[in-house]
Amino acid sequence: MKRRAQMIGQVFIFILAGLVFILILAYGYKAITGFLERGEEVQLLDFRNALESTVNTIKRDYGSVQRVDLRLPAKTTRVFFVTGKDTVVAGDWEVEFRDRYPLLYNAWDAGNENVFLIPRQPTPLLVPDLLVEDGVLCLNAVNNKVSVRVEGTGSKAKLSAWDNEQACD
Repeated sequence: MKRRAQMIGQVFIFILAGLVFILILAYGYKAITGFLERGEEVQLLDFRNALESTVNTIKRDYGSVQRVDLRLPAKTTRVFFVTGKDTVVAGDWEVEFRDRYPLLYNAWDAGNENVFLIPRQPTPLLVPDLLVEDGVLCLNAVNNKVSVRVEGTGSKAKLSAWDNEQACD
């Protein structure tokens, strides 16, 4: 009789150990997933802060040009920089932008975004005092980086591709 009770006790211990093991695995998976998501958020914030600080630094220095290598979040394949709504740029670039990228155009037209990362990020990026010569600048990410030429105009920072090989088709 005593032996039977010991076997039932051992089965109960194995079941309890299995449950604890499953709970530890589930918690570990959730924690690692959370760390990865936080890492992507940090990369996005670093990108935004680097771009904003560069624009704010160089915009008042008329005629100065600076190359800026911006690090992008891991899955980003393209970056779009769009002139702010308050800035007039010659040409029909708005119509072409609306026709080629309607979702991006709608977000830009609403006035709460002018920098777009593809695939889209949940956090809108609005960088004031941004000027793009042709209205829209699209760059392909190479090794999670883009190289941007930033030129001071006195009141805004004009962006263009540093290397034309990075420009989108």
